[in-house]
Amino acid sequence: MENATKALLIAAAVLVAILIISLGLVVYNMAADTMGNVNLSQQEVTQHNDKWIRYEGEAQRGSQVNALLKEAAEHNSVQTDNGKKVEVVVDDEVRVSTESTSTSSPKRVDTGHTYKVESERDTVTGLIIRMKVTDNS
Repeated sequence: MENATKALLIAAAVLVAILIISLGLVVYNMAADTMGNVNLSQQEVTQHNDKWIRYEGEAQRGSQVNALLKEAAEHNSVQTDNGKKVEVVVDDEVRVSTESTSTSSPKRVDTGHTYKVESERDTVTGLIIRMKVTDNS
């Protein structure tokens, strides 16, 4: 009878240990998911940003801005990681949203104008997340 009691206590201790380990794994997985893009390598950040930096400038032509709009829409439609999607705002109007998965072409800008194009980066990852376009005329 005494051996049976000890066996039940050992079994209970093993079950409690398994529960504690399982809880630890769940917490670790949740933390790893929330960290997401924080662990991007510098090369990945540079590769992502290089695609968008070429559109920056004080006097970009309308055709360049239209190419930016098209590329951002295509990029966002295939990108599964929301942290890597790029929003394009033209004169305070969102033309390409990070929410949309549509492959349709966004509203184009006038090619006869010049535009100032600036980028905004995520403060944690350093990735470009928004391109702001302002009409110079």
